[in-house]
Amino acid sequence: MNLRRYYLIDIARGIAALSVVIFHYRVFYEDKISVTNFVIKDQPFYKYLFFFYENGWIAVQFFFVISGFVFYLLYSEKIKQNKITFSEFFKLRFSRLYPLHFLTLVAMVLIFYFSNLNTFTGMVRGDLKHLLLNIFLIHKWGFEQFGSFNEPSWSVSIEILLYLIFFLVFFIKKNAYLMTLMLLFLSPLVFYLNKFVGYGIYCFFIGGFTCLIYNKITFKTKYLKIGLLFGFILSISSTISFFYIDNSIIIKIISFTFFFPSIILVLMIIQFFFINAGNIFKILGDVSYSIYLIHYVVQAIFKIFLYNFSIKIDFNSNYIFLSYILIVYIFGIISYKFYERPLQNYIRAKY
Repeated sequence: MNLRRYYLIDIARGIAALSVVIFHYRVFYEDKISVTNFVIKDQPFYKYLFFFYENGWIAVQFFFVISGFVFYLLYSEKIKQNKITFSEFFKLRFSRLYPLHFLTLVAMVLIFYFSNLNTFTGMVRGDLKHLLLNIFLIHKWGFEQFGSFNEPSWSVSIEILLYLIFFLVFFIKKNAYLMTLMLLFLSPLVFYLNKFVGYGIYCFFIGGFTCLIYNKITFKTKYLKIGLLFGFILSISSTISFFYIDNSIIIKIISFTFFFPSIILVLMIIQFFFINAGNIFKILGDVSYSIYLIHYVVQAIFKIFLYNFSIKIDFNSNYIFLSYILIVYIFGIISYKFYERPLQNYIRAKY
């Protein structure tokens, strides 16, 4: 089935991006600008948002799983059948990812410069070497000494590497199942050498493997219904297990291997039967990448402004929290509609 938009997956991606934005709220709790110390349970709406405050970081791995699924679905056969060249594939990804990465990188370089002038260096780190690594989006491939500039962009750096591996896997036209399983088994070794790349490979290709399963069951309604039931059972079982398992490594394995794939499988099967499901909330998916990269810039500007004017505020305030979320979304929507999308269309049409 070839859908134009996978709205439910977009919504899931949007929620994941929001969870990262919420998780990073903790960076505001600094003596120079906050009247309160950081206590995780005192954060705004903790009763309702506790999962995001405590586990929001794991949403990045969910991004990788989603990417793997979607790329297998959209590009695997096209690459195998030579219906898309590497230059075309690269142009599609470059035009979507790089404009905002470059804009936020420039913003963080300026913030880095002015914050150093004012001896406030707590938010942005960087030097010429790391600037060059960031420009070429290779900073998380094992070359950096520390997180630099717009730090959430580390996952974009890993995504670029995953795209290269993905294209190569299908370009050489080997058995998709075999190659996918081989990469999954190799990922622990890669994790030992570079945990960020290891995370990326495992999650991306577990998403790809989920897509291979999905493709096998889309030919019969009976199989789709069985898949939907199986996905529900697996996702619920995984969720229940989180309350009884105290080992963080096992929880990660369950999340990456069973929980995330089952969620994607359920959403895709629902989308299969209800093509327009989630259409009304598509904006969440549209701006997911925007708020993910922009929120750290917003936080840096907030912190430097407060520091320069010697202002301390209560970040446990619900109003401050909601203002932060609202500002991030406003900038995200503006960026998507008036910068990212127009530039993406221009690059694809021009080149």
